[in-house]
Amino acid sequence: MNPQEPAALSASQYSPTASALHPPSVQHNTQVLGSIATLTSCFAGLVAGVLGLPNLSGFGLYLCTALLTGLVSALKCGMDVGRYVPDAHASAGPLGAAKASTWRGWVGVAGISGENLLGYLLFWIGGYALVHVYD
Repeated sequence: MNPQEPAALSASQYSPTASALHPPSVQHNTQVLGSIATLTSCFAGLVAGVLGLPNLSGFGLYLCTALLTGLVSALKCGMDVGRYVPDAHASAGPLGAAKASTWRGWVGVAGISGENLLGYLLFWIGGYALVHVYD
């Protein structure tokens, strides 16, 4: 075997159904987007608690910060979410699968998930209890 000769490509690298995403890059992008979404939701929960926002206005703040975070992240991606988020790629399936997977990509960029909502609630309740406990 000649070390100067390039390695032969496997059949999966030529396959048209193979993913165009580089797995280490996808892992890094997912980790960065998850960290940004988690930190943003925790800080937004703390702000909601300190301000004493009740009920729907508190959840409105969560939704607004999640959407704003998603918009800033999408702008950083050049509004091409499919290049950076694996959820935005269509899988084989019925005719609306591409549209549904595009929405999953945008939700992934925005960071709207159960773990972020629970972090928001934790900091919202904790911030409210620390500031408004004797009101």
